[in-house]
Amino acid sequence: MAAKDRPVADRGSVPRVAAALEAVAARGSVSAAELSSALDVERSTGWRLARSLERVGWLQQDPITQRYRLGLGLFELGTRALDSFDIRAEARRVMAELVTATGESADLAVRDGDAAVFVDTIDGTSEVRASTRTGQRARLHAIAAGKVFLAHMTQPEVDAYLESPLEAYTPASITDPGALRDAIELTRQRGWGENRGELNPEAGGLAVPILDISGACIAALGLNVPLMRMGAANVSRLIAELVAATRRLTVN
Repeated sequence: MAAKDRPVADRGSVPRVAAALEAVAARGSVSAAELSSALDVERSTGWRLARSLERVGWLQQDPITQRYRLGLGLFELGTRALDSFDIRAEARRVMAELVTATGESADLAVRDGDAAVFVDTIDGTSEVRASTRTGQRARLHAIAAGKVFLAHMTQPEVDAYLESPLEAYTPASITDPGALRDAIELTRQRGWGENRGELNPEAGGLAVPILDISGACIAALGLNVPLMRMGAANVSRLIAELVAATRRLTVN
């Protein structure tokens, strides 16, 4: 049976499917009972949903433990989603050039609601390096790319974000709304964002916006830098490389 012909769940249950996948992703693996509890549904309902998701490849059951984990079908969908970003293919070339020029790891991020998703990454060549991974998500306030996105959001959008809980990933994470507002304004004035140990205690990050022809920020190009190399002189050099890289991009 083709995947498109397989019923994933009853019509109108898309939020439940999404919640189920989020629950499995958060826990790594779940039993049918644990999934039912996470969704606050009857055990039989949770079991049927898990079996349905298994049939389309979105969940996979361990034959020994009987626990469910995310399936390769989701990986395939994710890969197709990433490939649909035209900017990803174009940015890949300049990311490789950035890594060659700086030795630092490069990444490309897009905004997804109140988070940023790294849709492509290239590891640096330095012996000691920092990096993100393709598909990784982080709240906007904790990363350089996220501050870039915040700086390009409307004031009502920024105000709404500041009213949400600001998660602390590390002791350096900005969790005070006033301090974050200042960081957003600084990013807006400088034209680039930074993160100093706010997502990973030993790593920093720098990011600049990628703008389309209308001036809208559609992505952020970044470098991951160990904190020991985040001195002012090196940051200035790396920002210059990032800005030059965005000028070599062709964005419609």
